[in-house]
Amino acid sequence: MAASPSSTVDPSRRQYDVFLSFRGADTRHSFTCYLRDFLRRKGIDAFIDEELRRGNDLSRLLERIEQSKISIIVFSENYANSAWCLEELAKIIECKKTFDQVVLPVFYKVPTCDVRYQTGSFGAPFKRSEKIFEGFEQRIPAWKEALRAASDIAGYVLPERSPECEFVDKIAKETFKLLNKLSPSEIRGLPGIESRMMELEKLMCLEETSCVRIVGVLGMAGIGKSTVADCVYKRNYGRFDGYCFLANVHNESKLHGLDHLQHKLLRKLLDEENIDVGAPEGAHEALKDRLRNKKLFIVLDDVTNENQIRLLIGKEGKDLYREGSRIIITTRDKKLLEKVVNETYVVPRLSGRESLELFCLSAFSSNLCATAELMDLSNKFVDYSKGHPLALKLLGSDLCQRGKLYWIRKMERLQRRPDGKIQEVLKMSYEELCPEEQSIFLDVACFFRSEKLDFVSRILSTYHIDASNVINDLTDKCLVTISDKRLEMHDLLLTMGKEIGYESSIKEAGKRSRLWDQEDICRILKYKTGSAEIRGIFLDMSNVETMKLSADIFTRMLSLKFLKFYNSHCSKWCENDCRFRFPDGLDCFPDELVYLHWQGYPLDYLPLNFNPKKLIDLSMRYSSIKQLWEDEKNTGELRWVDLSYSKDLLNLSGLLEAHKLERLNLECCTSLAKCSSIQQMDSLVLLNLRDCINLKRLPKSINLKSLKTLVLSGCSKLKKFPTISENIEFLYLDGTAVKRVPESIESLRKLAVLNLKKCCRLLHLPDTLCKLKSLKELILSGCPKLENFPDIHEDMGSLEILLMDDTAIKQTPRTICMSNLKIFSFGGSKVQDFKGLELLPFSGCSRLSDMYLTDCNLYKLPDNFSCLSSLQSLCLSRNNIENLPGSIKKLNHLKSLYLKHCQKLISLPVLPSNLQYLDAHGCISLETVAKPMTLLVVAEKTHSTFVFTDCFKLSRDAQENIVGHTQLKSQILANGCLQRNHKGLVLEPLTAASFPGNDLPLWFRHQRMGSSMETHLPPHWCDDKFIGLSLCVVVSFKDYEDRTSRFSVICKCKFRNEDGDSISFTCNLGGWNESSGSSNQEEPRRLSSDHVFISYNNCFHAKKSHDLNRCCNTTASFKFFVTDGKAKRKLDCCEVVKCGMSLLYAPDENDYRLQGLHESNLEKADEAVVSKRVRFCLQEEELMNRKRVKEEISFSDYECSVTSVLSYMEPPKPNPWK
Repeated sequence: MAASPSSTVDPSRRQYDVFLSFRGADTRHSFTCYLRDFLRRKGIDAFIDEELRRGNDLSRLLERIEQSKISIIVFSENYANSAWCLEELAKIIECKKTFDQVVLPVFYKVPTCDVRYQTGSFGAPFKRSEKIFEGFEQRIPAWKEALRAASDIAGYVLPERSPECEFVDKIAKETFKLLNKLSPSEIRGLPGIESRMMELEKLMCLEETSCVRIVGVLGMAGIGKSTVADCVYKRNYGRFDGYCFLANVHNESKLHGLDHLQHKLLRKLLDEENIDVGAPEGAHEALKDRLRNKKLFIVLDDVTNENQIRLLIGKEGKDLYREGSRIIITTRDKKLLEKVVNETYVVPRLSGRESLELFCLSAFSSNLCATAELMDLSNKFVDYSKGHPLALKLLGSDLCQRGKLYWIRKMERLQRRPDGKIQEVLKMSYEELCPEEQSIFLDVACFFRSEKLDFVSRILSTYHIDASNVINDLTDKCLVTISDKRLEMHDLLLTMGKEIGYESSIKEAGKRSRLWDQEDICRILKYKTGSAEIRGIFLDMSNVETMKLSADIFTRMLSLKFLKFYNSHCSKWCENDCRFRFPDGLDCFPDELVYLHWQGYPLDYLPLNFNPKKLIDLSMRYSSIKQLWEDEKNTGELRWVDLSYSKDLLNLSGLLEAHKLERLNLECCTSLAKCSSIQQMDSLVLLNLRDCINLKRLPKSINLKSLKTLVLSGCSKLKKFPTISENIEFLYLDGTAVKRVPESIESLRKLAVLNLKKCCRLLHLPDTLCKLKSLKELILSGCPKLENFPDIHEDMGSLEILLMDDTAIKQTPRTICMSNLKIFSFGGSKVQDFKGLELLPFSGCSRLSDMYLTDCNLYKLPDNFSCLSSLQSLCLSRNNIENLPGSIKKLNHLKSLYLKHCQKLISLPVLPSNLQYLDAHGCISLETVAKPMTLLVVAEKTHSTFVFTDCFKLSRDAQENIVGHTQLKSQILANGCLQRNHKGLVLEPLTAASFPGNDLPLWFRHQRMGSSMETHLPPHWCDDKFIGLSLCVVVSFKDYEDRTSRFSVICKCKFRNEDGDSISFTCNLGGWNESSGSSNQEEPRRLSSDHVFISYNNCFHAKKSHDLNRCCNTTASFKFFVTDGKAKRKLDCCEVVKCGMSLLYAPDENDYRLQGLHESNLEKADEAVVSKRVRFCLQEEELMNRKRVKEEISFSDYECSVTSVLSYMEPPKPNPWK
């Protein structure tokens, strides 16, 4: 009988593990019996032909051979006496040749050569073949060939008088390994299982045989703990002498008891059916010696309490087992593992790809095509399941063979109610919780998901329950997680929690404990059907219609602890429309309230009868409240109060007893004139009074010991510097009327941030400023009356940011000791120093990274400017500088240099090598730039943009130097990319430059008027030396005013070959981006003339669809446009009037011009670029005849000659721009 096609192709689908071929008279009750027993101990199904031989059915026997994964042939002395055995052998060899069946020959006390050549006693039957094989004479040649083939296979040889036990064990282990390879445990239908198995096996340290290891597998219900453990078990149990997978311990112990499970485990491990273990507590101790005789592999699946672990693996734990043994425990409770395991593997959710694959395996049968519409719906179900394997399987199975309409309705039902089967599985975890844990779990699910852990712990704690401990227990049981100090929960658990709350009273919403549904809540409030069962109400009022409500709506809700009315559509209450009206006011709030949030509270006062003795959090943003209470209330538990934007609030009466208050937010309470109640708030950490424009003073002679942050920004009537806490860390006084900072500020030893921005009346800073050793930020920007900055005699080692722009300070102090200063701004401060800014005070600021000196009336910079070795950004815009010091090139970390509107600047020296952005806009006197413009290095990786807009005096040589320098730098960058095999898409240009002009360089072979062009490329344009494109445009500006501080020229490129294949990509020709380095008040850039934008772009990705060895015609199209970075809108006041393109190539590896390129000679390399580019224009015909024949420009065609010691003689320069 022929084998089924699937079995011949896939060994893992064959029915039997091993077929044993042997001579019964020789080994049936000895060697073969032992071998079969060892195989079965390792879980291997070994087929022996006992029953078939009785029926003398050879065809069925041969069918079993075809259906086996491995055949083991036991050659013994009389094996060849049996025609039946020889027929088995011939069939086995046929299966090996036909579908590569694995064959293991075992030479049991017979020489291999006797089998191969049919000699000795083994070959004796062939000498009397007429008699012994009567009727089978025609089969003898096939048998002999099979014997020779079997002898050529590497097998096992057992000589005479050799011990059989170890020999048989070796064969069994090798067979197990082979079966694992033939039937990999990456089981179909379990995407992602292999990686999870490997993680678990890594923790098990299977190769380490000198210890016993116990590993926990942890995760929420249905996440795949049992599946991962089972797969690891099946792949590895053959390594062990004894093994047992004890499935579903929790349910099995309920049904049959733990004693039964213990007996089952020990019987399996010790391979003994009638084992007497005695009392369960002492069973392992009694069998200790026998357990230690074996290397064991045990899996306890779904363990839920400590007693199960103690009885099943023994209270002595690892000490009971032999070295090399491994135990896996799967559970949902982390606490059970803490004192037992060596490591814990937390099973992760499935990734998006894995989730979709698993869902599709369940949802689409082999005969159902997954249409585009069903795949869209599939993604929705995958998103709903959030990587939960069981949910994906259950949903997929339910949808299998169903129509599209059923899928749609199923998704609609899931939006309202959870799937019953998923709910049933997850609910088991909930039912195992104690009442306190259940209550807090439901509170988190219904109300407090994604809230801060500390906040939720305080809100949910009572006199009897510490919520933080309960939340820790829920975390251990995989029901909640903590991420970034916030409480999180899997979406399916969240849905389960809400469904449990709903099921508590399906028909009467007023009897449910937790309410969040808009319709249910509005109905309860309207008809006053609330009850003492209600624990919390959270109502999103964004879609609620205006309602008139009775004053006694909360009277019956005696147990209400959490009340929140909010608008999810607009947190700022822009509509200013309170949906609830109370014509008769509000009688009361329940005294049990712990959490009260009411955005836009419509009344002037809180209810008189409300006793807030348990209130912890009070938030009434955008409310109409004028004062909380007329009389003082018991607010001893209050921790957080937010009354921000309550513009009618007059005072803080009622909060005098709020001794535990930690945060008080009164931002934009514009009617608030005093806040005397804060005097007793010793626990206050944050006080926000921003934009309380009528607040004139804070209480005198108070010291709020816990206060760390005080915000008084925008309190425009506050005149006196507040000293209400010696422990203050963050003090914001920007926009206040403070005139003097007192000498006593030195007492603020912990002050880290002092913001005095736009204190228009500030006149004086104290000499004791240097005593603030913790100060990190000092902001004095926009203080127009501040004329002096005190000498800093003592090192302010913590200060990192000092902003002094737009002040009346005319000179820097004589001494500034700020060793850690990183950002310094002095813009707009008219320095009375015509010789140069005195940088001596900054000589110790070796960490200064950003310096902004815009509009400081500077005429020069000192030569010791290079002492600022860490400087990364330097802004010198709007100064009177004529030349920069040559030492600026030593600022090796400088990335950005702003020189805008330096109208007296004549020339630029060599700039630092790492410069990424140079903006010299409006330098109307600038004529020359250095050669090279920046230092270059061989390992160049820095992309650069050079902006020279409105630099109308730039000489032609200077323009050529700018272009030549960008070309050389681009070559070095591109060459480095080639050497690093960088093939990625780089949208930004390697280098870019812009300057005034109305024409393109002549060496751009492809030029067109307008903003687009199309050209045909040479057949072999895309070879291994191609690196990118040089793009150039002329942009005409007509009264252009840049309001966004961003401008870019973009090119959309498309390469299409004659086969119709195409690739599209976008290149950036540069522009400017003033997100940093400029003052907010700086006037916008204005342009009214034509400018040239040129860039060199890496375009390796253009090769990906092009056969380098094929002659193929290619058409390239380019469309150029300008954008201001905000939208893809066309800018009316500027347009591209001319464009050009050239292909760029790297030089040949043996090109002498780039050999010997060293950092020391790169300065001179740039000088030759212009000359070579000119020479290219004049010698075009000569270049076309070179070895590398290209229509396009190659870097090697115009780059400089470079040797180890460069020498250069500048030839006459014709004008290539004409």
